[in-house]
This record gives sequence, C-alpha cells and structure tokens, in this order.
Amino acid sequence: MSIGNRVFLKKPEAPQELLDAFSTIPAANIADTMGRLVGMHPRIKLQSAPQKPITVGRALTIKNCAGDNLMIHQALNMAKPGDVLVVSNDGGESYRSLMGEIMFTYLMGTGAAGIVFDGPIRDIDAVREMKMPIYATGTNPAGPYKEGPGEINVPISCGGISVNPGDLIVMDADGVIVIPLKDAETVLKNARAFQEKDEAKLKLTQEGRSNRDWVKKLVEQKQIEMIDAMYNE
Repeated sequence: MSIGNRVFLKKPEAPQELLDAFSTIPAANIADTMGRLVGMHPRIKLQSAPQKPITVGRALTIKNCAGDNLMIHQALNMAKPGDVLVVSNDGGESYRSLMGEIMFTYLMGTGAAGIVFDGPIRDIDAVREMKMPIYATGTNPAGPYKEGPGEINVPISCGGISVNPGDLIVMDADGVIVIPLKDAETVLKNARAFQEKDEAKLKLTQEGRSNRDWVKKLVEQKQIEMIDAMYNE
C-alpha cells in the first residue's frame, strides 16, 4: 500500500435523516455543546451565497500537497450527493489557489453539499454567485500544480480541527464545525436541548426580562476586585 499516495474509495455514510436533523440547528449552538472545541479557524470564510442558512454533509477528506489539486480532481470524480469535500492543503499554504469556476461548476453538478479549503481559491466573482457552500481562506489568481502525492478518505486536519472520513460537517454564516460521526446522535440530543434553552433566553432578552444575576455571582466567585474610582485618580 502506497502510504501517503492512496485513495480509499469508501467512507462511513451517515443517514440522510441525521443530516436533516442537524440542518435546523445553528453551528454555534452545536459547538457550545461540544466544549467549544470543534470550530475551524476563522481564516476559513464563506465565499459563496448558499440558498440554505445551514448546510450539513458527510466529510470526504482530501490530504493534498500545498498548492496542488491532483487529489481534489480525483475527489470530484468520487463526490456524491451530501458529500462535503474537506481539503487540508498541507497546513494552509496560500501562494496558489486550489480551485476555480470550472471545477466548482462540476462539483455542483454532482449534488455535493459543499467544499471547505484550508487555502485560497480563484474566480471569486463567479464563486460569489454560487449556491453551494464554498469556504476558503481567500483568493489568489495563481493556479495550482497537479503532481501529488496525496490521499483521500483518510484522517486530516483542516482549519486546526481533526476531520475523519464520514464525519458530519455543519456550515453556516459563522463558519464550519466538525461532528465526529460516532458522537453524532449524542451531540444531536444535546444540541436540541441547548437550542430550546437558547431560544427561551433570547425571548426573555427581547422582552426585557433577562436575569443577569449570574454575572455578579461569577465575578464574586472569581474574586475580581471592584474599585469605585477612576483609573488615573
């Protein structure tokens, strides 16, 4: 087996019902139930105009050499409806774009749910009009090489977060989070409960009835000194 230069054709496939269930919960609410440790680095930003406010899909992971898109092209040939291509880009090198309008157009035709790059893209004027979620660190007109090596459907790191093939990827205007597939059912239960409480708190705040007593208690618990004076007195 050519470790470092291989493609696994299969990955775990979460049921569509599970993806649909997460698609009604903002990424922030889910992340808050997971120790707040699942959000990709904010350098990875939404570049397109998705039709839905929240998109959820299954991770098709791509480990490629920095500035090289041979394995991304191979992944395009493998992409299925509901897949989210997640591209490591060897740590986020930004001197060459990884993908442009033609490749994005092809990917949309596969029914893929989206794509996430830890690196730049190009043809941004066209990308801004596309309805598929496209996340990247920015833009660069310089194109990529097609040399390899690389791997598909292996564990990777993207935006500082570990991603395994088949993990759930949740994307919205705030950014991208990763839900390990083996934890997804538990996370869904916790996130639903959190969302109910969050919506109740928002309603109280809108009505001017929010309770802020917890701030005073926490400040006292942390032994923060309160000084009834100005700093320069």
